[in-house]
Amino acid sequence: MPWRARNRGQYLILRRALTPPNAWVAAEPEAGVIGFLTIQSVQDYIDHLFVDPDWRFCGVARGLLEVARQSATGALSLDVDEENIGARRAYEALGWQVVASTTAASKARQMRLVSP
Repeated sequence: MPWRARNRGQYLILRRALTPPNAWVAAEPEAGVIGFLTIQSVQDYIDHLFVDPDWRFCGVARGLLEVARQSATGALSLDVDEENIGARRAYEALGWQVVASTTAASKARQMRLVSP
């Protein structure tokens, strides 16, 4: 997470989230894994969405979000770091809307977004 100064512990959280019923992986035959998405199915909450920088703006995130939307029972939600301007713009371009924001000084400021 290059946009976040402190990311200790994220590796372990991500590793626990990458269980088969909760994760989708995007792969390209020549490049291998180019992105992934993890979701808390009961809450329709996206824990992680990552696309390799070389594959951004190619529809990978849109495809992963569409697969997640098809399995969801309601609107999807996710949190994004306020400093992650690129991700925020991408979600907004896909019609996601900000519904809440944190103001905690001790943690990275987060924005909660909801899918269209």
